[in-house]
Amino acid sequence: METFWAFLIGFGLTLLFVSRYLRTMKLSRAGGGAAPAPAGPTRPCPRCSRPVAMDGSFCAGCGAPMALWNVHRAPVQQAVGSGEKGKPRPSINASVCMGCGSCVDACPEKGALEVRGGKSTLANPALCAGHASCAKACPTGALTLSHANVAQTLRVPLVDVNFETNVKGLFIAGELGGMGLIKTAINEGRLALEHVRRRLEAAGVVRRAAGGHDAHPEPPADPEDGVYDVAVVGAGPAGLSASLTAQQYGIYYLTLEQGEVATTIRHYPRHKFLMAEPVEMPLYGSLYIADGAKEALLSVWETIIANTRVRIRTNERVESIRRAGDSGLFALATPKATYQVRNVILALGKRGVPRRLGVPGEDLAKVTYRLIEAEAYENRDILIAGGGDSAIEAALGVGKGGRNRVTLAYRGDDFKRARERNQEMLAQREAEGLLRVLRNTQVREILADKVRLSVRNEILELPNDFVIVLIGGESPEDFLRKTGVEIVEKAVSQ
Repeated sequence: METFWAFLIGFGLTLLFVSRYLRTMKLSRAGGGAAPAPAGPTRPCPRCSRPVAMDGSFCAGCGAPMALWNVHRAPVQQAVGSGEKGKPRPSINASVCMGCGSCVDACPEKGALEVRGGKSTLANPALCAGHASCAKACPTGALTLSHANVAQTLRVPLVDVNFETNVKGLFIAGELGGMGLIKTAINEGRLALEHVRRRLEAAGVVRRAAGGHDAHPEPPADPEDGVYDVAVVGAGPAGLSASLTAQQYGIYYLTLEQGEVATTIRHYPRHKFLMAEPVEMPLYGSLYIADGAKEALLSVWETIIANTRVRIRTNERVESIRRAGDSGLFALATPKATYQVRNVILALGKRGVPRRLGVPGEDLAKVTYRLIEAEAYENRDILIAGGGDSAIEAALGVGKGGRNRVTLAYRGDDFKRARERNQEMLAQREAEGLLRVLRNTQVREILADKVRLSVRNEILELPNDFVIVLIGGESPEDFLRKTGVEIVEKAVSQ
């Protein structure tokens, strides 16, 4: 009985605190209650323009997390002159680093470098002596030496705090903008669309007020004049969030996805991901996947799409984006049609258009086309398909220290097109028995717990947990450049 009463008291206290928190958030978002002015230096919130403390994490006015704009506010890297003095320091490109830890092991000054959040970082600059061992050990070339004393660099499109590029009316949200977290991508997609809505209203284009989560407004029909208010390219976390926000406001939107509806999630490069707290998905409500499994997210994704009836045109890849004459509109060309739109939100992700194997089982959730975090794999049977630098670097990363059973399968008989350093490291790992290399090999079929390979015309079956396909494809950076978007390198603090 005492346990029962203790449970009731604890449950009641929990409800009290949760309800108080939700009431506070509701008042904050509605503009009710004047938030106290922050002490000390402030900066304006990019969403509502209210002052936020320089070290503040959230805006007290609208509740927006300031971390959303870390990349956008970061300074553009400048070239360092050859005559600059001082010892070199590691400069780590976070978009290339896969967190294998080779640089940490190679550094003689223990504690200078660490792997945090799946990426290497200069944890203690005072310990760095500029030995350059870390740069030599990095298998991906993500770590270079710089005199600029930069902890991490990102190669990203130039985007302002409203997620707009140097091409007016063209926005970028999600992983392509430099932040790979699912929560961040969802927030960016919604905020980018909100900015589009404000721009439409300023131009005298008013649709309707937003409905609540239970309203589920019908998707707006195609515009009579054939001009869409916004085109959303990609139906991943950022793209779906932007599309749902457009539907919520009755904005004429066009969402194009180059694959199937859930392709983005199925090919998500992490088999586990971090979602430590819920995030609000427009027209759906609080989104939270407790176990962090890709399969759980896939199930929720399909539920959101079914319940909201969001309109997504699948298997329609955008081939080009250009201005349509002097109208100020964009013309989006796909293999099926050319669409005219006022604004564009690119939610492509960083993977671009990967080349596929074209074999049975390739749509299984365990197949991915990019490796982001090598340390996320432990005691697994992993097949990597490919023969270039990316495939070799991935094999070296996930096979480091023998923590996984890794097989590298390549259809050729040598790796001459890879960098010499990668060839040498691959040969060394193969000689040490830490990595299995199969040459003249084709992947024939991918099954739930194994893969079937053809090795010199003989069938070989291997136990398998994950398949990483790295056989090339079109980089999204090439597409952005053709569209006129400027690409820069930024120094981003942790």
